[in-house]
Amino acid sequence: MILLTAAAAHAAFEDGRRAYERADYTTAYREWRPLAEGGDAAAQFLVGFMHERGQGVPPDPAEAVAWYRRAALQGDVHAQFRLGFLYAYGRGVDRDDLQAADWYGRAAARGNRAAQAALDELRSEGRLPTPGGSRDTLLLRSAADRGGATAQYQLGVRYATGEGVAQDAEQAVYWYRLAAEQGIAPAQYQLGLRYANGDGVSRDYAEAVKWYRRAAEQGVAFAQFNLGVRYVNGQGVARDPVQAYQWFSVAARSLLGKEADTARQARDSVKAQLSPEQLARGEELVRSWRAKPEATSAPVATPRR
Repeated sequence: MILLTAAAAHAAFEDGRRAYERADYTTAYREWRPLAEGGDAAAQFLVGFMHERGQGVPPDPAEAVAWYRRAALQGDVHAQFRLGFLYAYGRGVDRDDLQAADWYGRAAARGNRAAQAALDELRSEGRLPTPGGSRDTLLLRSAADRGGATAQYQLGVRYATGEGVAQDAEQAVYWYRLAAEQGIAPAQYQLGLRYANGDGVSRDYAEAVKWYRRAAEQGVAFAQFNLGVRYVNGQGVARDPVQAYQWFSVAARSLLGKEADTARQARDSVKAQLSPEQLARGEELVRSWRAKPEATSAPVATPRR
């Protein structure tokens, strides 16, 4: 009975193959679907492929993922490759470079050259850590790719410091910018710092002031101090000793130790240049200043580097 069942299954599979070759997708799907439901890995892959391409059924990447996964878990190398592809491009499933690398890797280990090439491409695009990198960096990248602002900021820090990835100032700027645009105050400060120093991006004091200001308004003391410096020097903004006095004063309230002393010294140096009217205006700005967190800002540490 088992041999007869196996023979019948083989015949149905071949009937489906012949129908597929003549582009009779409806018949092919009808022949393969019961086999797939019965656990045939090759049929599961083909049913998934038809759902992905919309052959004989409406296109449905999510359904394709489900069938590919069933086949891939049984070791079907073609399903492993396609599942990696769908994860890599976010089709039918959230984009996840970790999962893409996992399934590409399984297929590549079994000799699938296309999977190996896809894995190499992920690495060349910077979507995977370097050989010395860590798995948690890959997880972080996956979260950042899905739009996680804190993950984007943390990934920027890693590219800036070379932790778990090859040090890359331009990549650091890229990830800091994504996080900064979502309101992450430390990322705004770091982006301003890089524009001021020309680190990973062309020096642009006006852009530095823009990002320092957003971070300063949220309460980042280092950004407040640097904004004061720009107002003293007229870099990226018109010289304004009153604004400089305000930002040095506000920064001094939050900084500690020698850094607080430096901010107070800068404040006092500017104060000596102010008229009584300017000083009164500056003092009022300091008294009335309150942090204004952006709605999406998340509490994360602010590296000074």
